[in-house]
Amino acid sequence: MNKNIEKFLYILIFVAVAVCFVIFCCFNFSIKTEFFCFVMQKTYITKLVYLSVLFLAAGFAAGYSLCAFIKMKVDNLCNAYQKRHENISIEKDTDKAKISALEAKIATLEAALESALNNK
Repeated sequence: MNKNIEKFLYILIFVAVAVCFVIFCCFNFSIKTEFFCFVMQKTYITKLVYLSVLFLAAGFAAGYSLCAFIKMKVDNLCNAYQKRHENISIEKDTDKAKISALEAKIATLEAALESALNNK
């Protein structure tokens, strides 16, 4: 798929999620909820909007971290493949150079052999 279309779709999805979240927050701003904190072993009362913002931010951070990790792995694999491809092409070039040098030596030896046979 075209990169511009992908970027447009990602931005469109992000804007749609953000708009839905803002609408959700507007309609549920006054609702309070309880949640249990496992670390402090206490029950807290807070607005639902605050918890929603916390979970949305944590989700975005986790998604960004996951995508950055996957992109780093893919970049490393691409770099390794590119180095391997360069090494293979360098080996082919050196093999071609060796073959041409050997062919030149053979041609020189054939010329020397012919001149030696003609001089006898």
